[in-house]
Amino acid sequence: MLNKKIIAIFILQSFYCFSQNSIKDSIQLKEVVITITKIKDSLKNLPFSISSINYLKFQTTANQFHLSEYIEKIPGVFISNDNNFAQDARISIRGFGSRANFGIRGIKLIVDGVPETTPDGQTQLDNLNLEIIEKIELIRGVSSSFYGNSSAGVIKIKSISDFNNNFSKIGYSLGSNNQSKKQAIIGYKSNNTFYTFLLSESKSDGYREYSGFKNTNFNLRIKKKNSDDSQLGLNFNYVNSPYAYDSGGLTIEEVTQNRRQVRRRNLVYKTEESIVHYKLSADFKKQFSKRTSFSSYVFFSKRDFIGKIPVNNGGVINLDRKYWGIGASILLNNNIKTQIGFDIGNQSDLRKRYNNNEGLIGEQVLDQYEKFSNLGIYIINNYALKRLTFSSGFRYDINKVNLEDLFLADGNSSDKINLNSFNPSFGINYKIASRSRFFANISTGFETPTLNEFSSSPIGSGFNNTLKSQKSLNFEFGLSLYNSFNKVNIDVVYFNSSTKNEVLSYEDENFPNQIFYNNAGKSKRSGFEISSLIRINKSINIETSYSVGKYIFDDFIDKGNNYSGNKIPGVPNKILTLGLEYITKSELFINLNLKSIGNIYADNSNSVKISKSKTINFKIGKELKFNKIKINPFLTINNVFGNNYFDNIRINAFGGRHYEPAPKRIIFGGVKIIL
Repeated sequence: MLNKKIIAIFILQSFYCFSQNSIKDSIQLKEVVITITKIKDSLKNLPFSISSINYLKFQTTANQFHLSEYIEKIPGVFISNDNNFAQDARISIRGFGSRANFGIRGIKLIVDGVPETTPDGQTQLDNLNLEIIEKIELIRGVSSSFYGNSSAGVIKIKSISDFNNNFSKIGYSLGSNNQSKKQAIIGYKSNNTFYTFLLSESKSDGYREYSGFKNTNFNLRIKKKNSDDSQLGLNFNYVNSPYAYDSGGLTIEEVTQNRRQVRRRNLVYKTEESIVHYKLSADFKKQFSKRTSFSSYVFFSKRDFIGKIPVNNGGVINLDRKYWGIGASILLNNNIKTQIGFDIGNQSDLRKRYNNNEGLIGEQVLDQYEKFSNLGIYIINNYALKRLTFSSGFRYDINKVNLEDLFLADGNSSDKINLNSFNPSFGINYKIASRSRFFANISTGFETPTLNEFSSSPIGSGFNNTLKSQKSLNFEFGLSLYNSFNKVNIDVVYFNSSTKNEVLSYEDENFPNQIFYNNAGKSKRSGFEISSLIRINKSINIETSYSVGKYIFDDFIDKGNNYSGNKIPGVPNKILTLGLEYITKSELFINLNLKSIGNIYADNSNSVKISKSKTINFKIGKELKFNKIKINPFLTINNVFGNNYFDNIRINAFGGRHYEPAPKRIIFGGVKIIL
């Protein structure tokens, strides 16, 4: 009943009010400039579903533990698995990315102009510096013509690197389940060079038994303006997570008995992970003339991973991953804005597996060297004609996958696979008036299986070379109205995607507790997204988003079972967020946010349905000034009424172990001091 009332209020609000396409922590009515589409332009001119968010004020009261804090209010975005740090958060956009059993799949992440996503399409968030995020731009549609592999949605993050005055910021916060965060951030400016330094430690005992983690993060960013028309950026990131425990999936009977318990098998086999991650990157920009500019990046990353899963045979994984990339582009800013560029990525995984003798490392059973190389070449055009803007993009990607088997006791499983793809996109944007626009676009996308998914082979070694890349055709159209009545904006979008060879995860009864992957024939995704932001007065803002979608298997027969017409598991049919923000002249900040998640199916057969859930979060903060010192105490209460819901649903889990219960009420608070 409550959900229906909220939706009714939202619909009535939409008739009387208009909001903007970017969700913000404080309303901003000036022109929004976007860079995520490669060619910098006003949001009003671009024929895409884009959200742009600024976080400078938001950071003073943010918990800074989960990326979901930053993007969960964006329509079409669903985030789960926030509290299992051994598996990482799972992000899906319009249903893409829902198959991920750990980390992110199908979604591209760009940080300070450099890809965080590996060439094969994997993204981990444990080395993401939430504390220094300044801005996020997010494309909700398929964008392989811009970014190539695994770009069914794109998240671009900009860290703090420009500031007028030197600053020092220290913070300490703690809360339920012994959750704590310590941080120190320093910004130093010398002439035209900016230095941003971050050191932070996050840890928690976890809500469930055996679900704690610890993470130490160091980041140094240097930005040097060589002249008025060129700049160089350097970034070094180091992350050490000595432990992150995995309490595993439960049956519904076990949840009813004790939702905080660990799965016994996970405890026996000491299921956990530890990582050490390094990344060094550089980016360079040069303006040659008013009409010609150049930009480039280069990076190298190394990740050492040790993980244990709850099986004996091959249950200890030792992964030594190295990946690097380089890219460059030239922008010709004439009547037709044209950007021509390339991206090169190379990834090598040295994967070893050993028997897991109830937590002890046993005999080696696998040793293989996996490589994924990518070359992508693209051209993007924007052409403005009075009220019309036309956009087009073309990209061709050459992907090569190689496996060298170094463990020959069970035979030679070496293999090679080529996965090339051509992806165009076309869009048109029409300015109906100075404060409104209509846009439409059509695009294609592709997503290769990751090296981890290829290597998850039922035969135990080698590649599962029956896996194919999934390919998508997407179209969308939308209407945006900006700053109507000088108070409010609204954005309404319809999308429709069809996908061939959808990559899905499953568990096999012959190999329990292990994850494998296969392809569905065809699947479809369609739906509407509505977002709005209302400025009631100088102190009160109301922020809403509503997504409703239909995500189905159009043609899927697997092992004699016909799943055609079934809902794709792991994706909610509805997502509603409603936020109320109150800010006084004395810098008192209060935020109340409701999130409602619709029904989710846990398996391909749709025999297990997870009922809808609702949570309400509360936040309060205050800025206190003492001369030049700012003190920001804050308090958050997540899931205020302690409702039962699930943090993660393990898709197609064997034995009904789909459920990872979410925390009930979580209280967290602290103070951040800016000098």
